[in-house]
Amino acid sequence: MSMPINDHKPLDRVLRSDTPTPPWWTSREHEIQHVLDTEIRVGVVRELSVSPGGRSVKLVEYGRPEPELRGQANFNSALGAGSPDAFFRRGPGVRTNPVLLLMAGVHGAEVEGMMGCLSAIRILESGRDIVGREQSRLAAKLARLRLLIVPLANPDGRARVPYDGWVGLPAREMHRVAQGTRRDGSLWGWPGCKTVHPMRGDIGFLGGYFDDAGVNMMHDEWPAPMSSTTKAVLDTIRQEAPDIFINLHSHEAPPSVLPTAYVATAVKHDIAEFAAALHAGLDDVDLAHAAVPAVREDGPRGTVPPALNLTSMAWHTGAALSMTFESAHGFADAKIPFDYDQILRIHHILFETAADRLLPAT
Repeated sequence: MSMPINDHKPLDRVLRSDTPTPPWWTSREHEIQHVLDTEIRVGVVRELSVSPGGRSVKLVEYGRPEPELRGQANFNSALGAGSPDAFFRRGPGVRTNPVLLLMAGVHGAEVEGMMGCLSAIRILESGRDIVGREQSRLAAKLARLRLLIVPLANPDGRARVPYDGWVGLPAREMHRVAQGTRRDGSLWGWPGCKTVHPMRGDIGFLGGYFDDAGVNMMHDEWPAPMSSTTKAVLDTIRQEAPDIFINLHSHEAPPSVLPTAYVATAVKHDIAEFAAALHAGLDDVDLAHAAVPAVREDGPRGTVPPALNLTSMAWHTGAALSMTFESAHGFADAKIPFDYDQILRIHHILFETAADRLLPAT
């Protein structure tokens, strides 16, 4: 495992938004840990790993596992045999509790998915969301799944970020805080922040992308993971064989499902179908979104190949449908504004879309 960076400095200045965060938006690292340590009664909490900074990474489990459906091969060997069931039998009607795995907070500044996960937990624990609104329909659907939730995969990065949320703030500030700065104060920016990994050396502020060892889990070293959390997440995917894995992120554009590179073409079509269903749900309540991801080959001749990232590896490890969802941050200078309640509702619709895809019609 990479050793922690002990000399990273706190942020030199913090901006104030004209839009205060509502009291139910409790996104700080210690607030999320408090929920996981004190408020789980229906679900089961287990520790996945400990971050380089000594912080706990937790998984919350709901629903009964079905290990009797496991085969005798790992996923890639099962594909080599031409028999996916040799890995796990999970076709329609086979699983009693289809498996949905949600993971947020791989990048510590992208707090929106963390709040979506906390709301899903609260809904399953109480039937109400984090605002306090009754959510019996969504609760009933989620209760029929085996739902696995990692609300904060990178607590080191989250602890380093001194913002509760981004609504009303400029996009450049998030870029500074998420991706970090050099010693001279210049921004690493995107994708420049990925040209050094683990992130070491010319660091002014170590961005929230990274854990305390400078590792960005989205681009870990898959044959020999540098992060114990990356290894634990992939081990969970091997064990649970999720029907859907959603890697929750955020960006400055309207919400979107990103294409996943280096997966089977049929999976790319499934992702596009999922995105279309999600967009229909967002359209029903007049919430903006991006376009359905295009289905295309990975890296045609003469082009730069797309990123091989954690979402791609989740499919290769055994997630039947693996996708990255990008929430909106709600920046003041975004072309389409979003407020905190809209951001939360978007996540609720995302989770219901996943449940509807997995559950038989009633």
